[in-house]
Amino acid sequence: MRLGIPLLLFITTFFYCHPILAYKTIIDVLSEDSRFEKLIEHLQRTRLIPYINRLEAGTLFAPDNNAFENFKGEITEHMLLYHLLPAGMLGEDFFDGQLLESLYIRPGFLGSDDAGQRIKIRKEGKAGKGRGKAFINDAEIIDKDLAVNNRTYIQAINQVLTPPTTLGESIKNNEELYGFLQKVGLSDKLNQPRPFTVFMSRQSILNPLNPIEKDYMVSQYGTEDLDRLLNYMIVDDVVYSNEFPSGKTVYKTLSGESLVVSVNKDNVITVNDIPVTETDVLAANGVFHVLDDMPIPNNINFNTRKYLYGLNSTKLVALMDECGLEHYLETDNSDDAQKYTILAPANDDIKEDSIPDSIKKNWLTYHIMGGSYSPDLLTDGALIKSEFVSSRLGDVSQRIPVFVEREAPVKAAGKSIRFGHSRVLADPAIVQNNYIYKVSEPLVLPGDILSKLVIDLNLSTFIATIYVSEVADEIKGSDGITMFVPTNEAFHDLGLVAQYLMHPSGKSHLQSVLRYHVAQGLLYKEDMIQNPQEMTTLANATIRIESNNDQLVVGPPGAGSKQAIIGETDILVGNGVVHKIDGVQIPDYVEITTRDILIGIEANSMLEVLERASLMDALNSTNYIVLAPTDRAFAHMDLDELLQDPYELERLVKLHLVPITWQDNWITSGSKHDTEYPTLLSEYDKIVFREEENGELVVSVKDRTDKTPAHVIGMGRTVGGKVDGGVLMTDAVLIPIRRGFFGLPWGWSIFLVTVISLISASILGGCGFIVYKIWTRRRLGYRNID
Repeated sequence: MRLGIPLLLFITTFFYCHPILAYKTIIDVLSEDSRFEKLIEHLQRTRLIPYINRLEAGTLFAPDNNAFENFKGEITEHMLLYHLLPAGMLGEDFFDGQLLESLYIRPGFLGSDDAGQRIKIRKEGKAGKGRGKAFINDAEIIDKDLAVNNRTYIQAINQVLTPPTTLGESIKNNEELYGFLQKVGLSDKLNQPRPFTVFMSRQSILNPLNPIEKDYMVSQYGTEDLDRLLNYMIVDDVVYSNEFPSGKTVYKTLSGESLVVSVNKDNVITVNDIPVTETDVLAANGVFHVLDDMPIPNNINFNTRKYLYGLNSTKLVALMDECGLEHYLETDNSDDAQKYTILAPANDDIKEDSIPDSIKKNWLTYHIMGGSYSPDLLTDGALIKSEFVSSRLGDVSQRIPVFVEREAPVKAAGKSIRFGHSRVLADPAIVQNNYIYKVSEPLVLPGDILSKLVIDLNLSTFIATIYVSEVADEIKGSDGITMFVPTNEAFHDLGLVAQYLMHPSGKSHLQSVLRYHVAQGLLYKEDMIQNPQEMTTLANATIRIESNNDQLVVGPPGAGSKQAIIGETDILVGNGVVHKIDGVQIPDYVEITTRDILIGIEANSMLEVLERASLMDALNSTNYIVLAPTDRAFAHMDLDELLQDPYELERLVKLHLVPITWQDNWITSGSKHDTEYPTLLSEYDKIVFREEENGELVVSVKDRTDKTPAHVIGMGRTVGGKVDGGVLMTDAVLIPIRRGFFGLPWGWSIFLVTVISLISASILGGCGFIVYKIWTRRRLGYRNID
C-alpha cells in the first residue's frame, strides 16, 4: 500500500506536466510557430501533411521562413522528405561526422530499394555529443529539440537542405576530373542508379606523376592508362567511413586492382598509405572520400614508348613501330633487362618523306644507344656505339660522336651536350633506367666517305688526288676502313713530289700512296691511345700508329721513318672512320726518282739537256740536287745553239748539279745569309744560296755579277731507293763563268798572266844586268884587294 501511493502520484504528475507529448503532431507544433509558415505552405502544396501526421516517430529539420526566402529554386516533395528522419533525435545525440538516413528514398541508388539519402552532421567547437554548434549538411541548427512527443522532435535550421546529386553531377565542379571522366566514358557510369565509393584526391589526380607522364596521360595515347587510373578510384559499392573496420581492408576497384584501406587505433584512415583528409562527402548514389594525393595502380607501368608519347615524339614512335623496333620501346624494369638511351627529335623536325625506306630502320637505330647514359657518363669526344649495326663497317655498330661543354644557362646537369650536330634541349627523361634526350634535330647517318670529306676545304687536295688516281670507287667500296687523310698543308710540304703524283706519269705511284692511307679495319682514337697499332692497308703494306710525346703519330713501321702527326680524329663516315694527318705517308716500296720529279713538273728542257749531256743515269746512282730551270726560263736563251755545243752544254748542266744529299735547310746555321755549295762543273764553280728578307730563297753563281740570281720556286725530294737527292725548280738558268788560267775568269787570268810576265821580265832583266857587270869587271882586269 505504501508503494502504490507514490507510484500513483508519479503517474499523475507525469501526465499532468506533459499532456502535449501524447497528443500533438509535427504539423501541430509547426502551425503554432510563425517561423515555419513557409514550411507549412510547402508541406500543404506537396500534400505531405497526411504522411507526416502518420509518423509515429521522427525528426524534422525545419527551415525557418528566412531559409525559404533565401533559397533559390523549386521546393519539391523529395526535398522536403530529405528533411525528415525516421527516428526522434535530440541535439545531444548529434556528433561530428555522424551520418543520418533520411526518409527520402531513391531505390537502388544506395544499394537496397529502401535506403534513404544520407545527411551528414558537422560540429563546430566541441565535437562531442550535445556540445558545440551543430550543422545539418551546411545548415545550422538555430533552435533545437522542439518536442512533438516522446519520440518526435523538430530541429529548426537556417537553410533549406538540398538532397545530394549523383557522383557524376557532383564531380562537374572539378573541371579537370570531370573532363577526364568524360574522356574515358565514366561520367555517365557515375550517374547510374547504383552505389559507388569514389576515393578522390584533393589535388589533381595526375599530381603524383611527373610532367612527361602527365602529358602522356592526357594525350590520345594515354587514354587506356587514364581509364585505369580513374577506375582505380572507384569501388563498386557504397562504403561510408564508419563502415571501415579497424586494421587493413582490401577493396576491389573498377580497374580490377585493389585498394587497401587502413584504420589505426586513433581512427586515422589511410588508403594505400595516403591519408584521408575528408570522409563522407555525400552523393545520391554513393560517397566521396578525399585523399591527400592520388594512389597509382600497379597496372599502370610507364615505359619508353609512353615517355616518348609524353615528350611529343609520336612520329619517332610510329616509325619505330613501322620498322619492327617495338622492343626498344617496351622494355621491362628488371635489373637484368637491357637498357637503352634514345635521342628523340621533335615531331616537326622529322620529315618522313626525306628518309628513304631503304635506310629508315638504320636511321632509327642510329638514334638508339645500348645502355643507360646519364649526363655524367657523357664525355667530350666520346664515341658511343649505336644500335645501328652496319654491314659497311663489317657488321659492327656505327658510333655516335659526343661533344660536351659547360656553359650557362645550365643544360643536362650543368653541361651543354651535342650528339653530332644535335643539341640536347633539356635534362634527360628517365624511365625504367632508360634515358631519353630531346634533341634539336635528327641525327644524320654517316654517309659516303668522299661526300663527307669534300665539304672540308682543308682536304681539297686529297679529294682531287682521289679522283685523279681513279681509286675513289675502290675506297668507297671498301668496308670497315680507317683512312688517314693528309691536309692541304701536308701535300704542300711534299713540294714538287705532289706535282709529280698529280701528273699522269705518277698515277700508279699516286694510287699506291693513297691506298697506303687506307687501313683495313676500324681504329678510333680511343683504340689508338691505348696501344700501338699496326694495320694492313689497301696498298698491301703495313702502317703503324702509336703515341709519341703525347701525340698520336702514323707512318711506316721501323726506326727512322718519317711519321705524321694525327690531328682531328674520329670523322665518322658510312664505311669507316677518318683521321686528319699533317704529312703524306709514302710506302717503302714506292720509289720516286729525280727523273720522276722532273717529269712531274714538266721540266722538259732540263730533261732534254740532261739526256744530251748523258748525265741522266748518274742522277739515279749518285746523290745530286738538280737545279731545274723552268721551260720558260730556258726560253730566254738559244737552246738549239746550246744543244749544238756539247762543251758548253755539259758545262751548263754540270753547273746545275749539286753533288750533295738533300738539305732540309739550305742556309746553314753558321752563315747569316749566304751558303756556298759545290757543283759538278768544277771545284771553282760554286753556287750560293741566299735567303731574302721576304723569306724567298735565291741561288746565284759565285763570283758572277753580271746576271740576276734565280729564285727557287719549288722543291722536291726523292723518295725511296738509295739516292737521297731532289730537285729545286728555279725561274732562271744559271750561266757558268768562262774560266782561264788557274780556274779564274778570263779577265782575271789575263791580268794575272800580264803581272806574272812583267815580274818575270823584271827578274830576268835584273839577273842579266848583274851577270853583265861581273863579266865586264873581269874583262877589264879588276881584282879584289886582299
